[in-house]
Amino acid sequence: MRDFSTQSARPDVEREDLDFDVLFVGAGPSNLAGLWRLLDSIEAHNKKPGVKKLEGLTIGLIEKGDEIGDHAFSGAVLDPQALTELCPDFMERGFPTEGEVKEEEVWLFTSDRGGFKFPVLPPFLHNHGNHIVSLSKMVRWMAAQIEAREVPGVDVMLLPGFAGINVLWADQPDGTKKVVGVQTADKGVNPDGSPKNNFEPGNNLRAKVTVFGEGPRGHLSRELEAVLGLQASASNPQAYEMGVKEIWEVPEGQVPDGFVLHSTGFPQPDGESGGSFVYKMGGNKLAVGFVVSLDTKDPFVDAHLLLQKFKKHPRIASLIQGGKMLQYGGKALAIGGWSSMPKLAFAGGMLVGDSAQMVNAARLKGIHLGMKAGLVAADTILEALVADDFSDQRLMGYSRAYMASWAGTELYKSRNFHAIVEEGLTPKAGLELGISMFTSGWVPGGTKTMHVDAHMTQTTEAYYGKKGMKLSDIDLGIKFDGKRAIQKLDDVYASGTMHDEHQPGHLKIVKGDHVCATCWDEKGAPCTIFCPAQVYEMHPDASGKVDKVAIAFSNCVHCKTCDIKCPEENVIWTPPEGGGGPKYTFC
Repeated sequence: MRDFSTQSARPDVEREDLDFDVLFVGAGPSNLAGLWRLLDSIEAHNKKPGVKKLEGLTIGLIEKGDEIGDHAFSGAVLDPQALTELCPDFMERGFPTEGEVKEEEVWLFTSDRGGFKFPVLPPFLHNHGNHIVSLSKMVRWMAAQIEAREVPGVDVMLLPGFAGINVLWADQPDGTKKVVGVQTADKGVNPDGSPKNNFEPGNNLRAKVTVFGEGPRGHLSRELEAVLGLQASASNPQAYEMGVKEIWEVPEGQVPDGFVLHSTGFPQPDGESGGSFVYKMGGNKLAVGFVVSLDTKDPFVDAHLLLQKFKKHPRIASLIQGGKMLQYGGKALAIGGWSSMPKLAFAGGMLVGDSAQMVNAARLKGIHLGMKAGLVAADTILEALVADDFSDQRLMGYSRAYMASWAGTELYKSRNFHAIVEEGLTPKAGLELGISMFTSGWVPGGTKTMHVDAHMTQTTEAYYGKKGMKLSDIDLGIKFDGKRAIQKLDDVYASGTMHDEHQPGHLKIVKGDHVCATCWDEKGAPCTIFCPAQVYEMHPDASGKVDKVAIAFSNCVHCKTCDIKCPEENVIWTPPEGGGGPKYTFC
């Protein structure tokens, strides 16, 4: 376990305490669903005769983006099951659907021009009736619905622009730790750590129960793991993918409404796991994306480069012909599912959504599973508020209820999917997938073991046969023309990413620059390649040597890939001042 002591923020500063009954960290669909459901439940509870009324409650939600929705990113075809459970009349309320899925294709691309369309859709990729969505639009709509609510006896505070930097802890009589809230990041700090004239210390947000929904590789979730060891109950380590996406505007009528395409194969090499998609959105827009597994054997895997090659295939080129790229983004994605899920609840806190690996890798879906977690968490929180009991035993009722729900059943059935396709769609993988479809996810050998840790440390010597290989040694197989094949920095510009550059860098080199220099010599510094925003650069001298890595943190799209895939575990992603980062509107 890495030392996260570099994340502490000015312990000498006096901080204001703000008290909440319930605190949600992160404004993703899981937490917004949880907050919405909690308001419904409190209102319904207080209308019952003869019950203990819940009055004078304060519920808070913090979000590191400048506005709710700015950092919400997904290539999303939404299963509306949890949304319907939360809000049966969501369409009447103006839910921002991009359209229901009406036409589907699944392809295996065998080369830059070859491939075939599956004559029959795999059952787990049936999407008819599901909604194509922009996640940034969806969470903005959810937040607006919550803000419009007035529940007697409840004060709700939605606080965008505030990043959680540390977990607040209290000692329990048995010697264990209890979560009692989070500390928000300081604002107005110079790069050397000294306060500016506009310095604002972060606050201690204290809560009876804190719900962590930070997305994959959550900054605070890592601290929870370091203190509580939540992953010990999982049969596999947490696993991740890296996804990048461009939003294109194409000529009217070129792509039918409700069109969805999924594919695998080209341009990924054999033996690697990943896939690609094209979704028709409203207003003649297309979402075109590529996803690669971060436990790939190739240390130089580059999702952005693969996306540019993917667009060259004739089937994809025909869809974007005559169009223009509008927006770009990237994000790490949780992919482990059931067998990678940590303990979901603990004294004073809960994990929901991608922070808890709640993803069905077979269906390429997690939003509905995370939203269901929010609903179940809210039901447990209501019980805890009534009983005034926020112990581990009480809050674990959330975990038991979630696992027993339709969401737990769905996750269980797909528990082996990522491990099966870890090395691509091989004949063995095809056989095991076929067996699993008829056995509720079982395959010979039971729960399959993922080789995440072994693949994450793969070297260029092992994969390419050359020690210390550099990107310049590889033929990229593409020429960037700025129209269809777009360079990284041009794409980053289209993400709307901005940070105040006069602040401490939020990407921390924790073992020293000499480790980066050695990695450059021996492993080719993969961070300079796999980062989808070209944050990391090496500038060798005349002899080819470097003494440190240059970090352009202002480019960072908050994907956290470097934190996950650095082969030396030398990078820790921490939140910058609240409000910095990408500004997604279509993603």
